[in-house]
Amino acid sequence: MIWFLCAALLVIALLFLPALQEALRRPLNEAMRSDAPGDFAELSQGQTHYRWIGPLRGPVVVCVHGITTPSESFVPLAKELAEMGYRVLLYDLYGRGYSDYVPGVQDREFFLQQLNDLLAFEGIVEDFVLVGHSAGGAIATAYAAANVWRIRSLILITPVGLHAPRGPMAQFRKRPHGVKNLMLRWSYPIVARRYVNRVLADPRTPEEVQKAQRAQSRRQGHAPSNLAAMQGILREDFAPEQKTFNQQGLPVLAIWGRDDMIVPCDTIGRLAEINRSAKQDVIEGAGHEVVYTHPKEVARIIYENQRLGL
Repeated sequence: MIWFLCAALLVIALLFLPALQEALRRPLNEAMRSDAPGDFAELSQGQTHYRWIGPLRGPVVVCVHGITTPSESFVPLAKELAEMGYRVLLYDLYGRGYSDYVPGVQDREFFLQQLNDLLAFEGIVEDFVLVGHSAGGAIATAYAAANVWRIRSLILITPVGLHAPRGPMAQFRKRPHGVKNLMLRWSYPIVARRYVNRVLADPRTPEEVQKAQRAQSRRQGHAPSNLAAMQGILREDFAPEQKTFNQQGLPVLAIWGRDDMIVPCDTIGRLAEINRSAKQDVIEGAGHEVVYTHPKEVARIIYENQRLGL
């Protein structure tokens, strides 16, 4: 009987371990934000960290990062684009970087509200180039579909939203209940940690990106935010939006990494089928993190396509 009780207590402890780990993480505070580059905007859902890179005047480029990396991941590319004359806006999604953690499901309405609020706060009324990396590609696609008149061109860098995740990622996108939900919440930090450690071990990852990634992974709200996005906007298939872009004539450019371990190569073919007008390019030797491991190559592809009238 005693062994049974001990085993039951151990199982309960393991199931509630994610909640305990989350409680032990430090919440984001003003002291942590004191060294943040850029500015903060008090928006309808919470405080958002953002910054501009580039000249005071020039074509506006708005960048949306993925769910596991903060806006710091876009800095190498933003600097390259700034050298080409672009005025680049970066911001942290809620629960990432220096932005507030906002509890609840992170569906398309959630992410679009933040971006709409920020654009209004900064007084951006002209059309702009919208760039999304990884999960940011899904967010950018959703925003372009709802605001096509505002988008000069849509650039997707190793985007998710057009393929069906396999393995653990497929399970995280579900909305299970009871014990299964607790088990997924227990296993997610382990899977996420392995992915982050692999990224940080890549010598091509800039030091500032490594520091930002480590810092946010230690803060409250980051892991729950990622699960909320996986069970929110990342459950959607964005093929219908791409078909609409093709019909509307919205310029779309997709940039892929040949060695991407997150988005399978057949996604390139699927995009070609559903949006025949989309232009695509592949960077050899690059993986899913191409936005900061190969910023010069990505910037060159963007510049050449913009120059040709993308």
